[in-house]
Amino acid sequence: MEPQQRPGGRSARVRAKVLEATLSELGASGWGALSVDRIAERSGVHKTTIYRRWGSADRVALAALLETGNEEIPIPDTGDVFGDLLALGRLITATISDPVGRAVATAVVAEPDSQALSELAGVFWSERFTAARAIVERAVVRGEIDGSVDADRVVESIASQIWFRIMVRRGTVSDNWLTGVVEAALPPPVR
Repeated sequence: MEPQQRPGGRSARVRAKVLEATLSELGASGWGALSVDRIAERSGVHKTTIYRRWGSADRVALAALLETGNEEIPIPDTGDVFGDLLALGRLITATISDPVGRAVATAVVAEPDSQALSELAGVFWSERFTAARAIVERAVVRGEIDGSVDADRVVESIASQIWFRIMVRRGTVSDNWLTGVVEAALPPPVR
């Protein structure tokens, strides 16, 4: 994991520059071309600083993606389970369609033996599923769905169909199509 950093000041500025440069490099060149040298060149931060703080390009990418994933994919709260899941589906679509998201999704499939990518996928999805469970938990409290619903299965059903549509079929995700995916993933209402 990343060493402790002092809040604010030069350390925070350097960290922000390196993480931003890493995301830009991922979007431009993909995971396979990512290197500390390229991150250093793009960020203007010396590569020894990057090695000292993160140890490798994979570790920098992991930190950058986890941070941006938490910032850019908030868990929606529209007031009903359908609206929440539809909004979540739109956010997932936007993330996978973004150059950085596409580069990471492609790398995860193309490099299944990469320890860094396995760690990234494990941590990222664990955090996302934990956060997304709130959608189902709120729906249970509101009486919209039964408490026995497997929240992970509902979210996985939506996310996997979006991923397959964009990454495998090279298709687009229309709001009409996404509405059908969310409807199919929704458990029956409480009677």
